Amino acid sequence: MMKTKAYTYIYGCIYFFVLSTFITFAQHGAGTQWDKEIVLPRYNDSLNAKQRGVLYNNMVVTSAGRIIISTSEINPSNMNQLYGHYLTYSDNGGINWVSPVRFTPTDSVLGGSSVKLAMDNNDTLYVLWTSVNPPAIFISILDKDLNIIKDSIRVSSKMLYGNFATHFSIDRKNRIHVMWHEGNPGTSKIAESFYTRSTDGGLTWDKVTPISENDSHHSAFPHAQFDNAGDTLAIAWRDSVGGLSQWDVLMAVSTNGGITWSSPKPIITGVDADWDPDILIDPLNRIHLFYTKFPKNNPFGGARNYYKYSDDVGNTWSLPNFPINGIISAPYRSQLIEGTRYDAQRNILCVTWKDERDFDNATGAVRGDIMFAYSTDRGLTWSEPEFITDRHDSTVGFKAGAILPSGEYCVNYEVLSKDDITDPNTLVRVYFRKREAIATNVAEDLELPEAFQLYQNYPNPFNPSTTINYLIPRSGFVTLKVYDMLGREIAKLVNEYQQAGNHSVQFSLQNFQLTSGVYFYRLTLNNKNQTRKMILAK
Repeated sequence: MMKTKAYTYIYGCIYFFVLSTFITFAQHGAGTQWDKEIVLPRYNDSLNAKQRGVLYNNMVVTSAGRIIISTSEINPSNMNQLYGHYLTYSDNGGINWVSPVRFTPTDSVLGGSSVKLAMDNNDTLYVLWTSVNPPAIFISILDKDLNIIKDSIRVSSKMLYGNFATHFSIDRKNRIHVMWHEGNPGTSKIAESFYTRSTDGGLTWDKVTPISENDSHHSAFPHAQFDNAGDTLAIAWRDSVGGLSQWDVLMAVSTNGGITWSSPKPIITGVDADWDPDILIDPLNRIHLFYTKFPKNNPFGGARNYYKYSDDVGNTWSLPNFPINGIISAPYRSQLIEGTRYDAQRNILCVTWKDERDFDNATGAVRGDIMFAYSTDRGLTWSEPEFITDRHDSTVGFKAGAILPSGEYCVNYEVLSKDDITDPNTLVRVYFRKREAIATNVAEDLELPEAFQLYQNYPNPFNPSTTINYLIPRSGFVTLKVYDMLGREIAKLVNEYQQAGNHSVQFSLQNFQLTSGVYFYRLTLNNKNQTRKMILAK
């Protein structure tokens, strides 16, 4: 009897300890660096509409700091009834928001959805969206006051099965890059990934380029952030090499701003499910790769988010110094890593992900929150993760991040007070939250060398094209010209203001009638020159 009582006491203590530990994890609190949550206004407030976020990029910031966000609203009693898509903005750092404006282009088609935002360097707003009938991807052009300049420009039409999953980004040269998959990776309708771009502000679009191989494997959710990119680009996606439980991460590369792309190459392989990669390219052409791994032997509890980087266009990859294993979300279950943004002025790399340590195994309630981490040395070391939210019995999703001119990082996200969104009593709203600026020494920005460098072209000799790389230590007006042996100008490859960093340009004979021989190329920055010679061998 005494022995039974002793065991009961011991087990009771263990139970109390486990319960206390769970409660401690559940009530972790948001980071002190984060301002209070602000709920976004609804267009259909009187109807108590379910207000939903948009997967990935639904938030942009103008040069003056105006924050623009897109949302959608649906009938709480009928999930199939979409009230519409809406845009709102704030001019005081997210404290106050204007009444939402209805985004009307999606009203003219059947199944208009997935309203995503990007902004160029001239504060022109681009809205990418899809439709079921006609099955197509469209883009609309607006000014910063949400006035429509161009209504609906068709970017692409369906070539395979339905179900577009889109993503887009605008580089520092104002080229618009759109990537997407067509098909359904959860069914037998094979998904493949595609790309196109516009160099004239979205008015016309290049021919659609397949970037994945049509090999009976799903290739889904291509992603990349080109905000600070030049001509070196990379897009990653997940590929179902072993059915729906084994996925690799593949990548295609372009060194000419998206004109041509390499064949897909695997960069994360193995028996696990490696999912939903996101790539960001910084001003010095470093490729930052984020992805989620679901281990084969523990796909649920073992899910973690990983980070690697490459300085040679993905040929080799390195892990950060901290955390040394590259698991920036350890030691808890996590997934959906996104919100990657790079502050080139302050040299800060930011990322967010969904943390599910509070998952209720008894009921299946997700209870997910958002976490945030940053690096001030281009990914070599990462900060300790911070909680953005503390929702305990709710779950958070459809998040997106942006950097304000002040250096503050902000997010918007959807919160479900219950996990079943089809329940008419479930409250669904979109919230905004902002973090204080990260302290850093701007004077040490990117640690660039004192002198610019013009590298030898490759291949050399060449025919019919060659690549020229160069590095400039500070922003300025750059020209890169090609001359013949008599000093006559043959081609002007670069003639524009460029940001500091590594750059790459391709010289092709397609538009020139040149004979075999020696030619020269000269780089000029702020009245300083470097010249090298190259050989054309036909």
